[in-house]
Amino acid sequence: MMKTMVFVDFQNFSINMNKYYTTEKLEKPLIEYSKLSRMLVKKVELDNAELMKTFVFGYKPVQELLQLPQYYKTYQWLTNLNKAPYIEVIEGEQVIRKRNKNTEININDPSTYITEEKGTDINIAVNMISKAYTNAYDIAILVSGDTDYVPVIKQLHNLGKIVILATLPNQNISKYKGLYDQQIVISDELLQQCKKEK
Repeated sequence: MMKTMVFVDFQNFSINMNKYYTTEKLEKPLIEYSKLSRMLVKKVELDNAELMKTFVFGYKPVQELLQLPQYYKTYQWLTNLNKAPYIEVIEGEQVIRKRNKNTEININDPSTYITEEKGTDINIAVNMISKAYTNAYDIAILVSGDTDYVPVIKQLHNLGKIVILATLPNQNISKYKGLYDQQIVISDELLQQCKKEK
């Protein structure tokens, strides 16, 4: 058995999924992450890959933004993932800043502020590497096209781990060339099989 763990960069995946479905003019499905993890493991080009656990990395919105229904709903959905078997949500944080130093932040007007995610990249890196050192997995599936993880993947290869990138068709992963063992393209066909039941 090849122990397999899935590491999901939630915001990166969500943003790129929105872009993909907007560009392709397709209806975006609501994804069940436990199904997505199982589907990704089935795509591994090794017969004995077995899913051990999925880690979803996202951020908790700042308190001001949690007053807005769209932020509150997304955050509640993310934290509820912890109730699913074999899934753990690891939270980073979000900061909010004035877009213009002369304009006060109005949470109902996104043109007055910018938000920034903090901690997700480092949380993913720490978890992937620390779990590799303790031999918690043999295969890591990284669901992200963010090139910040190039040093992490290099280190995982030094530790003898198999690294698979799972990306949407619109993501450019040319900076990862020669660093991963397999790429899984997360197509609409695959995502339709991971739809949350109504």
